[in-house]
Amino acid sequence: MSQPVNELTVKEISFSLSPEELKEHIPDFEDNLIIGQPRAMKSLELGTELRAKGYNIFVTGQSGTGRRTAVQRVLDKIKPDPSRFRDIAYVYNFQKPESPKTLYFPPGKAREFRKDLHQLIEKLKTLVRNKLDSDQYRKKRDHIVTAVEEQENRVLAEFEQALTKENFQIIHVQENSGNAADIIPVFHGKPSSFEALQGLVAAGKLGEDKWHDIRERYYHHMDTMKRVFSDLRSSRDMMEQELSALQAETVSPDIMREVQMIAQKYEDAAVRAYFSELSRDLAANLFIFTMDQPLKDEFGNPKLIRYGVNIILEHPNVLDKPPIIVEAHPNYSNLFGSIETVFEMSGETRTSFMMISAGSIVKSSGGFIILNAEDLFQEEGSWFHLKRVLQTGRVEIQPSPHPMRLPGPILKPEPIDIDVKVIILGNEHLYDSLYNQDPDFQKYFKVSAEFDSVMPRTDHGIRQYVTFMRRFCEEQGLKPCSDTGICGVIGYGVRLSEHKDRMSTRFAQISELLLEADYWASKLGKEAIDEESVLKALEEKYYRSNMIEEKIDELIRDRIILLTVDGMETGKIKGLAVMDRGYYSFGRPSLITARTAPGNEGVVNIEREVGLSEETHDKGVYIIEGYLRSKYALTFPLSVYASICFEQSYSEIEGDSASSTEIYALLSSVTGLPLRQDLAVTGSVNQMGEIQPVGGITEKVEGFYRTCKLLGLTGSQGVIIPRQNVPHLMVSKEVADAVSAGQFHVYAVSNIDQGMEILSGLEAGERNRKGDFPDNTFNHLVEKNLKSLADKVKAYSGN
Repeated sequence: MSQPVNELTVKEISFSLSPEELKEHIPDFEDNLIIGQPRAMKSLELGTELRAKGYNIFVTGQSGTGRRTAVQRVLDKIKPDPSRFRDIAYVYNFQKPESPKTLYFPPGKAREFRKDLHQLIEKLKTLVRNKLDSDQYRKKRDHIVTAVEEQENRVLAEFEQALTKENFQIIHVQENSGNAADIIPVFHGKPSSFEALQGLVAAGKLGEDKWHDIRERYYHHMDTMKRVFSDLRSSRDMMEQELSALQAETVSPDIMREVQMIAQKYEDAAVRAYFSELSRDLAANLFIFTMDQPLKDEFGNPKLIRYGVNIILEHPNVLDKPPIIVEAHPNYSNLFGSIETVFEMSGETRTSFMMISAGSIVKSSGGFIILNAEDLFQEEGSWFHLKRVLQTGRVEIQPSPHPMRLPGPILKPEPIDIDVKVIILGNEHLYDSLYNQDPDFQKYFKVSAEFDSVMPRTDHGIRQYVTFMRRFCEEQGLKPCSDTGICGVIGYGVRLSEHKDRMSTRFAQISELLLEADYWASKLGKEAIDEESVLKALEEKYYRSNMIEEKIDELIRDRIILLTVDGMETGKIKGLAVMDRGYYSFGRPSLITARTAPGNEGVVNIEREVGLSEETHDKGVYIIEGYLRSKYALTFPLSVYASICFEQSYSEIEGDSASSTEIYALLSSVTGLPLRQDLAVTGSVNQMGEIQPVGGITEKVEGFYRTCKLLGLTGSQGVIIPRQNVPHLMVSKEVADAVSAGQFHVYAVSNIDQGMEILSGLEAGERNRKGDFPDNTFNHLVEKNLKSLADKVKAYSGN
């Protein structure tokens, strides 16, 4: 005979912590900022302290477990390493203007560099003008200009004399591009146009030969004039070069001296190389300092902007902690930087190295950047570019890839060397997916910090819970928690964990409960958050969310959903399901029916036939057939046509928690034995008939109790659950009181036989030495009827 099945006591189905127990087992309190996450904390410490390549961190865990707070607390303890911090600035590239140069400085030195360069340029503005206004410079300049002008006058005079001898002279004509020089014939001492000379030819006053001679000499002199003017322009160009050389000769020593005085303050080779290029550029562009109107460069910006400094990252001289940036919107520009383009009224666009902005990756160099995985993967291209940064250790700031970006000149700044730790907050499913599908992910995120949603319910754990509650109330300005209030909140934490020996680490929900309990404590006129305030807060919390639950109860009460909670019927049983809305879940019974007949179709899952059965539920139905074969059909074939149905169910059935319930209904149909309708059942089963634990056990028990209360408590109603679920069961005070008063019952079973004995009132029976079940047991009846069905199928088929 099977082991007797024990009905569970109130203590076994509930959890409570009294103030006396709290004081007895928790004599003192401790201050630990991160609670219940030793594994995650070790991972965070390793990932944040080990600066090797690839040791970035992916933090997993349920929302509300304190992941972000824990990360922030760990980072707050890290001491800054000054060697990792550098100021970063972009400067003009004199050799390749489209590719601005990157310069690095010790913390605080970039601003000093920019100030030095600004003062230098301002000083040069005065110095250059003064030098070029000096008598010595003017004398040399005038000498060069005078020599060239005298040479020009002499050449022009000789050319004009030659023209006069040939009866030609130079005139100035107006053209679209301005004044131009031309040659005109002189006839009888008067300038004459070729049109006038043609008229004389036509009138017979000028011979054809003379006319052609004048034209030929005209073209010859025009060629000569072009050569003369070309030589004059060349002479002017040479003069400009001489004057530029003279300006450089006059000013360069002073420029070199001023630049050198600043350059010697900086030891970095790249910075000193910039100063060398700066000296040469200043000497070659002295005209910038002499113009009354500012000139523009090739990008449409003021010419002097080339001597600007764009600091994109700077640190204070003294750092108390490394940079820590939380990027809440990790699109391309926010993460990696951007280059601004300005649209002018003329319709043109312009940009410059001064319009380059750093993204959060650069700003966090030397420290840490925290990203949310969901936000990161929603932004197109962000993950791809982030991996490239982690691979190369460099950030390339590019124009935004947005299709609506303004057209115009494109800059390609030099990449920026960075040293940053990336911390991504996501869930374990995303981590597993990335680890297995993205080979780069394994290389760049070597540390996984997994936050557990539960922690052991030990004295140490309770001390941490109490510390958290007291600190939270103090920080939020709430009423203090009394001992009964603390016990009530701990009880809620245990219930959230779904295990009597665990407590939830989803402290966001604990915090919400404290806030709402404080509110109700004020409403109730209490000076502290006590148990009544906590229970009131929970009651109101459930009420705000349970509209659908009440609507279902109305359908049950009005007999729209057909359920009975008394009597006995064949092939019918109540299963238990949990309806989870994410923020609120509750249990309710469902009627499961089974019908059997001779046949070879086996067990037909009606939900599967109509597409309302999830894969795990399908598996549970297949297990039923395996159980029937291994338990009963040892000497004959299983020849049954059985159908199983969730009555009045119009949504997909998920999970296998009803598989034991389906077996009970099926065995009832096979044997004709009626089952108790005042009991509901939950539990999955394996092919050996062993009952397996299921989820949502507390909600299921409370859900059936509420249905029985709705339809009328009889004192015999109850629930059959898997024995392994006893540690998970923590019913409300109302249900516990009903069990204590004998109005409701909870039974725990380990196998199908134990459950069937409770449901049918008939002994299960075990096989004797001959392999037979004893008479007057339901197992004997099941085997007998299954064999009868097999015989009928055999007789019908004629074999």
